[in-house]
Amino acid sequence: MRTLVLSLVAAFAVGGIALAAPDPTSSPEAVPPRPPTTGAVVHVKNFAFGPANVTILAGQTVQFIEDDDLPHTVTAADKSYDSGNLNKGDKWEHTYATAGTYAYFCAFHPYMKGTVVVK
Repeated sequence: MRTLVLSLVAAFAVGGIALAAPDPTSSPEAVPPRPPTTGAVVHVKNFAFGPANVTILAGQTVQFIEDDDLPHTVTAADKSYDSGNLNKGDKWEHTYATAGTYAYFCAFHPYMKGTVVVK
């Protein structure tokens, strides 16, 4: 009887260890990595956006850095977003949630144009 009890205790202990083992599908390697938050940085300098065209992933952010002495804006061609006045040293970010092509310009200097392509 004692041998039977010890065998059952040993079997239960081994089973408990097996149940506590990590699930391989929940390991960090099995989860696809998230895209970095900042997808691109665009400088506003010499009356131009540089680079004028950037490509990012959906959900990423573009950071705009104002390097000119005169104010500029980052205004969507469809008016869906606008940075407001940006002065030298200002930074402004916009997150693009959906795939597509987004044109933008400076409201003060409409010849300043750029495009964000979101995959």
